[in-house]
Amino acid sequence: MGKPVPELVALFRSIVAEGREIHPMASDFLEHFMDGGGAARTMSLRWLRSFKVIKKAERRNQRRFERQLTRAARLLDDGASTWLKDHWDARINAFIGTELFYVSRMSLLRSEGSFVLTRGGSEVRVSGTVRHHWFDPYDWDRGRWVYIPRHGFVPIAVGRDLVESDEARNFLMESRHVQTLAGTCRDGQWPRRGRARFEWSLVRKGR
Repeated sequence: MGKPVPELVALFRSIVAEGREIHPMASDFLEHFMDGGGAARTMSLRWLRSFKVIKKAERRNQRRFERQLTRAARLLDDGASTWLKDHWDARINAFIGTELFYVSRMSLLRSEGSFVLTRGGSEVRVSGTVRHHWFDPYDWDRGRWVYIPRHGFVPIAVGRDLVESDEARNFLMESRHVQTLAGTCRDGQWPRRGRARFEWSLVRKGR
């Protein structure tokens, strides 16, 4: 923007103050960018999973595991058991205008799964755990500009200028949650619907 650093600081402070009523979470994270000294922040899981794009990424990785488990079940001999461990990454692009967009435009959900399969006759029982890790660096480094309500289009370079002048610090945003899986795979002519059934459950934390 070519403006003095004090003016840029004042601009970001005004964005924080005026945005609290519209996007409180985005304002909070922008303030942390200014004052947090680069310390990582843990995202509210409830808030994060309130966005469809996050749950779609989660479901994308779940389906990848389900396909793997279905293939592994078909190859298992009667009375045998086996382990399956793998991980999948789902890239996330937040929709313009949502609060998630102002916090994290592009992020990643990494899902690490560990499962056990046991065959008894024509049925294979499946159980396991998936640990999801959502993360994104808050860095103002991608794109040319961002539209901010009441302020219009703000160049991305402003954020970089503040970091270079030591008025702000990039930091890591992340969130973790765990899901369990229970299911069955039954032999049958392939492909045939209804032969594999999976049920996912979110492990709630104690708080």
